[in-house]
Amino acid sequence: MRDVALILHVAAGALAVVTGPFAIVVTLRRKGLNWVGEVYHWLVALVCLSALVMVPYDWAGLWMFWPISLASYLFVYLGQRAAESPGGLWYRGVLRGYGGGWIALWTAILVVSVADHPWTWAVPIVLGTALIEWLCYRPAEAWTQAPA
Repeated sequence: MRDVALILHVAAGALAVVTGPFAIVVTLRRKGLNWVGEVYHWLVALVCLSALVMVPYDWAGLWMFWPISLASYLFVYLGQRAAESPGGLWYRGVLRGYGGGWIALWTAILVVSVADHPWTWAVPIVLGTALIEWLCYRPAEAWTQAPA
């Protein structure tokens, strides 16, 4: 079971890392939920679910992935909900939700790949959060207009 979960985790994670920016861009351009956002949402859900399956196999080393997985999924869920009801400041929910999920994916990649250098884990968090907040407070004019 662990091997199957690991294969699904890596495959879904790789696809989610690639799909995330497209989900953000397409959702903001179309001003609503679309198939790219749906695919991204379900890929992140699969990444998080497979992580939860793998944690009990190495509880001492992986326990922290339970709360991380939950938080990562909740970010993407927030983006999904914001995309479902555009209007007002909806783009902030999309940016913070989908973008926060994407930051979490990159952070998890660094946690696993660069375990000896924990300071590197902050790089996607700091840079990604700064970019998202900059876009939230300086949105493209098209994002703030009512959907057609």
